[in-house]
Amino acid sequence: MDQFPDFLERIVDEPSLSAGSLHWIEGSEMPRPYRDLLVHKKDMTSTLADFHGSGIGLEVLKETNEGSGYVREVVLFAESTGKPVEYGAIRIQLDHFRPEARNSILEGKEPLGSILNRMQYTYVSRPKGFFSIQAPLVCQKRFGCSEDSILYGRYNQLVNGEENELASIIEILPLA
Repeated sequence: MDQFPDFLERIVDEPSLSAGSLHWIEGSEMPRPYRDLLVHKKDMTSTLADFHGSGIGLEVLKETNEGSGYVREVVLFAESTGKPVEYGAIRIQLDHFRPEARNSILEGKEPLGSILNRMQYTYVSRPKGFFSIQAPLVCQKRFGCSEDSILYGRYNQLVNGEENELASIIEILPLA
């Protein structure tokens, strides 16, 4: 992976979640069900909602605003059970959103994918790479897994119809 998201080190204080801790793999090497959940060009919020049969909620762990780049560390959870379904770190380019969408994003009550879909934004998901990682401490705590657990994720970008980057995201799923 030649273009690692530089925002990750600015929002995540954990050395076990850094460029060197991700082991890049081909999408075809991803075991199931992770391949079905990660190797596609759809947004993760809708994918996770379909898989879990539930709306998806958002918990913001940490956030920082860097001008037009709003960066946050989050956990997505199934609203029906409260079960965590994704850990993520995301940089959102606020200048590419209408004011009402920016306000919803900054409120931190709804995942970005839900906001984009609800407000009928035109966008595409462009996965930049897939990886495995030994469970970082934040994932151990949130997902209830051991430190030797191997988790899977992707580095993804969302772009609008004008090819502007809306968001850059590291997404890690709990054990299946």
